[in-house]
Amino acid sequence: MNLKTVIIVSFFGFLLVGGTLLIFVLDLLGFRKTPSSAVCKDCNVILITITSLRYDHMSGNGYERPTTPNLDAFANKSLVFDSAFAHSSWTLPEAISIYTSLYPYQHGIMSRQKGSSLAGGTPALLDILNKEGYETAGFTGSPWQDYKKDFGLTNRFKKHEECLGESNLRGEASSSADFSCTVPKALKWLRENTSRKFFLHIQGYDAHCPYRERLGNIYDKDYSGKIDFNQCFRTYGSTEPIVRNGKTYYSVSSSDGNSILLSEADKRHLIALYDETITYTDRLVGDFLDEIERMGLQENTIIIVTSEHGDIFGEHGRFMRGGPLRGTFYDEVLHVPLIIKHPKLLPKHISGLVGHIDIVPTLLNFLDIKVKTKFEGKSMLPLILKNKEINRAVFAGSEFNSQRGNVFFEPKSRVEAIRTKQWKLIQETTFEDKKAFRSSELYDVLQDKVESNNLLGKRNDVLGGLQKKLSDWSSAVRNKNKPLSPWERDT
Repeated sequence: MNLKTVIIVSFFGFLLVGGTLLIFVLDLLGFRKTPSSAVCKDCNVILITITSLRYDHMSGNGYERPTTPNLDAFANKSLVFDSAFAHSSWTLPEAISIYTSLYPYQHGIMSRQKGSSLAGGTPALLDILNKEGYETAGFTGSPWQDYKKDFGLTNRFKKHEECLGESNLRGEASSSADFSCTVPKALKWLRENTSRKFFLHIQGYDAHCPYRERLGNIYDKDYSGKIDFNQCFRTYGSTEPIVRNGKTYYSVSSSDGNSILLSEADKRHLIALYDETITYTDRLVGDFLDEIERMGLQENTIIIVTSEHGDIFGEHGRFMRGGPLRGTFYDEVLHVPLIIKHPKLLPKHISGLVGHIDIVPTLLNFLDIKVKTKFEGKSMLPLILKNKEINRAVFAGSEFNSQRGNVFFEPKSRVEAIRTKQWKLIQETTFEDKKAFRSSELYDVLQDKVESNNLLGKRNDVLGGLQKKLSDWSSAVRNKNKPLSPWERDT
């Protein structure tokens, strides 16, 4: 190779390395230009969260009952993320994770106890949009006060109204906490504010227990049991079914503190009622989406539909996310629907792993809003536009400090999980008398989608690596001032 060739090769090599470094720096600083095909500058944004909606109970995702015809039709016009996951198993911490792009350990809101509030200096999506001139409004149902202003999130809306359900000792909540309340309020506000760009969040507890007949018992008309379903049924650990006279029963705790045995027929009816509430919700949300089109907003509005978490009905010996209180990190709980309708992007299904914390960076890219805030989540644009994976794994983790005297579950607990495309490790820890009691479960979720075959002790070659990654992640995010390692930020 002569001197001239060496100089030319060196020059282009310098350009290649320098260009790569520049792209890296721009990405790091958040200044890289969003591809024009994904930019929807000054577009409106609507966020719809359907609390307790399981991914696998939507008819469009293969469920046997026609539970979600309207949402299925909406999904056919949208980006559908088939591997989207929550980072905790109940509404309050997950709602704040969605808005802050932080894990529950990082934002710290993991309890309804007095004094639990998002720090005023913690950046949230609402702060950014308010500064950008958006009208921000939220209409939420809060029978359990998960969207209460005291927690430091909903007070950041310019307009926020709670539809308060009245929970009695049996766990009954009025429909005022449901979409039947929040949708009309949202539409009224919309009609008054369509002249300005807006961000709107509507939420309802329709699919949350207690499950009541909403459409005339459409899915289990032959049920003849005597169970009062106007209350929630929970377990606080994995329980084995009880067999009496050749019949199987499940021991659960009701909202009023009683122990109840559910037969197989009772359990089936409980699931049928849950599915009925989903169909009821689907009709209300469908009406809302139809009205958005009638108002002519679909051409300049990004619409996001998701759920804070799912629920559980006897799988793994548990009911209503029962484990260490507000624990249970099986896919029935963490695998959530995530559907995004973007006016400029063609509909498609996306299989890459994403989490709720990835929503805010993605939305800001869509809106072409540049911020210096360092989010924990990542933009989903590479996955959407180029099918480039952004997460090698997704994480979930939360603690719960029960109020002293809680009759159901008093000890402090911690539940964590790491999930790759193939593997899932769940670790539950309960702290009692200064001792920690941990249980672990390992699943090959490619071969065992329902997480029924615990491979703990059988695949130690996989277990060790997942335990280390989960431990490293947990230590980093629980130490809020410690940045995540390159592996953790790249997963």
